[in-house]
Amino acid sequence: MRREKASDHGMAQRFRISVILFIGIWVSFAFLACKKETPPPKSSPPISPAPRVAAAPSPTTASPLPSAAVAQPSEKTPSTPPSVYTYDPKGRPDPFVPLVLPQEREEGKKSLKGLAVSELKLSGIVWDKKEYVALVEAPDGLGYVLKVNDLIGSSARVVRIAPNSVTFEVKEKPFLPDSKIKEVELKLKKEE
Repeated sequence: MRREKASDHGMAQRFRISVILFIGIWVSFAFLACKKETPPPKSSPPISPAPRVAAAPSPTTASPLPSAAVAQPSEKTPSTPPSVYTYDPKGRPDPFVPLVLPQEREEGKKSLKGLAVSELKLSGIVWDKKEYVALVEAPDGLGYVLKVNDLIGSSARVVRIAPNSVTFEVKEKPFLPDSKIKEVELKLKKEE
């Protein structure tokens, strides 16, 4: 019975040793795998040694070297800083500009952009399927069709079209963001 206990004790001892060795090997591999690679140091221009300056001869001792043999400070070469990349855009297109510019689809309303509401004459109002549409005449005699939210000039917008009038919102000073907005109404004149 003692032999069985001794052999069990020896096997347990071997098992413990093999587990400790396994854990030790595993931990060492883990540390080796996690080791960070350090990049090689940047090469810098060689550093020239400081120029030797001869000490002034003392008045009591004679100089064994002739005056021409005294080391003169050498000219220092300017050290070049590490090269830095710079972008030269000459001759290249701007990458932020679209290649194809959008074109305006409102061909008939291009000339209304340069007009003021006071220059327009209301010629008629027509019902078009689901809304009213205003017919206006410009000073040059050309007619235009206006719908709600159409822009006139840089400061006016069609707000409302009623059966006998058109209402515009006009900014008093269009170049200021907080300028006052007033409503201007063009009424349809009844012809007799």
